Amino acid sequence: MMNGQELLKRYTAGERDFANTDLRGADLREAMLRGINLRGAQLEKANLGWANLEEADLSNAILKHAKLNAAHLRAANLTNADCSEANLKSAGLKEANLAGANLRGAVMIGAKLHGANLRGANLSKSHLDGSDFTGADTTDLDITYAELGNVVGLAIAPDQKSWKAVDKT
Repeated sequence: MMNGQELLKRYTAGERDFANTDLRGADLREAMLRGINLRGAQLEKANLGWANLEEADLSNAILKHAKLNAAHLRAANLTNADCSEANLKSAGLKEANLAGANLRGAVMIGAKLHGANLRGANLSKSHLDGSDFTGADTTDLDITYAELGNVVGLAIAPDQKSWKAVDKT
């Protein structure tokens, strides 16, 4: 198990591959971790609030109950990540890949999901108030029982069974 300080020290020294690392509960608030490889990492209850994780690989990572509020995740890969009940309030997820991700019960109030890939993602019971889905791929998106107040860029598809992103212009 690695703590946040050790990861930051190694990242600063140039290391970028932290795949499958156990970082449960690590404090990485405001960390600059652009392009880091955290594929399959255990980040349950980690604090990544306000962190810069642009272009990071978090595919298959476990982020249950993690704090990612206001994190910068532009173009990050969260394919099949488990972000259930995570705090992603005001997170920047523009162009992020969340295909197959589990975000069940996540707090995503005010999240920016412009152009994100949400194909097959589970956002059931999540809090999406004020989130922006403009241009996102919402194919097979599950938002069953999600809170959708003031959501931008999301409309029910013509089949009345699914949702689609819409251009807000």
